[in-house]
This record gives sequence, C-alpha cells and structure tokens, in this order.
Amino acid sequence: MADVRQIERQIHILSILSESKMGYTIPEIHNNLKKLGIDVSRKTIERDIDDISRHFFVYEEKNEEGEVCYKADKYNIKNITFTLPELISIYFLKEILNPYAVLDVGKTAREMLDNLLQNVPAVNQNYINFISDLMKVNPSEAVPEKYINEDYIRIIREAIEKNLRLKIEYFSFDSNEMTRRKIDPYYLEIREGCYHLICYCHLRKEIRDFRVSRIKKLEILNETFKRPENFYEEYNRNRFEKMIGDEHITLKIIFEGQAARYIKEYEAHRADRITDLDDDKIIFEKKTTYSPDILQWVLRFGGDAEVLEPDALKFEITWEIERMHKKYSNK
Repeated sequence: MADVRQIERQIHILSILSESKMGYTIPEIHNNLKKLGIDVSRKTIERDIDDISRHFFVYEEKNEEGEVCYKADKYNIKNITFTLPELISIYFLKEILNPYAVLDVGKTAREMLDNLLQNVPAVNQNYINFISDLMKVNPSEAVPEKYINEDYIRIIREAIEKNLRLKIEYFSFDSNEMTRRKIDPYYLEIREGCYHLICYCHLRKEIRDFRVSRIKKLEILNETFKRPENFYEEYNRNRFEKMIGDEHITLKIIFEGQAARYIKEYEAHRADRITDLDDDKIIFEKKTTYSPDILQWVLRFGGDAEVLEPDALKFEITWEIERMHKKYSNK
C-alpha cells in the first residue's frame, strides 16, 4: 500500500503535468516539486509517473532539444446534470459547510462545490437558489471558528504523519493561563466547527484535547513517539460528550416525565442501555469515564433526573444545588 507522502507527491505531479500543453521534463518536475518542499530523487519521480499512468492518461513526447517531456490531460466536468434529490443534497452540503468556512478543508470543499456548479446547466443552479426559500439547514452544534492558523494545521498534520513530537504554548480556557508543553499528537479532530488536537500531554501525563486556535506557538521536534493501536476508537468509547476522564464508571440515571421522553427521542445514542419503568420513567445506563461534562449534562434536566451511580456524581450534584440555593436565597 502506498504511504500518504507518496500519494500526496503523485497528486502534485499529476497537477504539474496538467498545467502545461508543452509538458515537463523529469528535471523540471523535480524543480517544481522542490518549490513545494518535496525533495526526492529523479528515479523516484520516474516511478511515480509510471504508477500514475496506470490510472490516468499520461503520455510522453520529445521537445525540440530531444528531451522527453511528460504530459497529462486535465480532467474537467462538463455538461453534468443532476436529479432533483441530488440538487437538494448539493444545497444541503453547501449549507452544512458554512460554519466551516474558516477551516482550510471547509473553504476548499466550498470551492469544489462552486466549481462543480459552474459546469451544470443554469436551470440546475436556479433550482438550488429556489430551494433556499423552501428549506433551511441549521448546523446548530457547529461554532464558527474566528481564525485558524493554516501553517499550524500543516505542521500538525506533518507531525502526526511522521510520529514527531511537538512543543507548544497553549492558552487554557479553564485556568486562563499560558503553558508550555511537549505533546505527542495523535489525531486532528473537527468537532463543532473547530479543529481539536487529541494528544498525549507530557506536562499533565495524560491524554488531552487542545483546541488548535488556542495554540499560540508551535514547534516540531526531532523526537519520535508511537501512537497506541486503535487509540481513537477506544478514546471515543470512553468519552461521554467532549471530555475524557481517568476513572471508569457506570453511569446510571432515572429520568422521568418530559426528560424521559426527550432522552428516548434525542439522546438515546448516548446510552448503552435504556430500560422502561412504570409511571413514564426510564433508567439510562452507560459505561464511560468520569468527566466534568457529565455533571453539566445531568443538571440540564433538573428534578426530572435522579442519579443512582456513581456516588461521586451524586455528591457533586448535591454540592452544586446547595451552592445555587445559597446564591438565589440571598437575593
């Protein structure tokens, strides 16, 4: 199987070969790749061209100096038409991408859709505009990022790909302070409209989730690490909402009335098991790790939620209710 670097390099070569009707010699392709920060041997480029030619029409001709030049046909989408359900889906995609416009992937995806729509009949474009008067898409969980440093994203991707450690300066929202850390970057995750870096933090000696927009300085180190196998699957399994904790727990809660109906309708996916009880009640059960967002989630349901397990969560809720009572009873 080709590695990511090889695939990226071959995409660049195909793009270079598609740029000129005159074609490029191997030395010219080599120089173009070096400008992109890709320094490989000419023999490697020849192997890449052979590999590309198995899937795309790449051909060679001799120029006036007798040198072999390589060319590739530029692929264009023309005169494409869509069914009505497909046009509705394109409108849906455009709207879903709106909160991600600041992210490099979101911006590129929008440009791809716009380029695609430029090659469809005008009647198709008009129908997509018409749909906006009939249907609205509300990506409510996505919070648009104000700014993202695309150089940082590129460096992080390179570090993840090469298993290289990073040194960062990070502004913590919780502590409201800047810290310097060494981290092992495991995954970039796009969540709720923002880039997050899931990593092992050597300062805290635990897995952390850093929002990339809060990274103020970033340096790639000549130190390697090994990411645990099946890390992301295990990480997701132990995460209730956004955070992950160290202590494994069984979360058991009785919901009643409207809260019970809401859980079954909208949040059943969070549970490992939901058991119906009498009197419009349910028991919600979930094996997870203990994290602060569980407390915030349970408090949303007020008196319609009763925690059975764990005891630590029962204590936290009691303490929080008493703290709130003191604030409001003094006014």
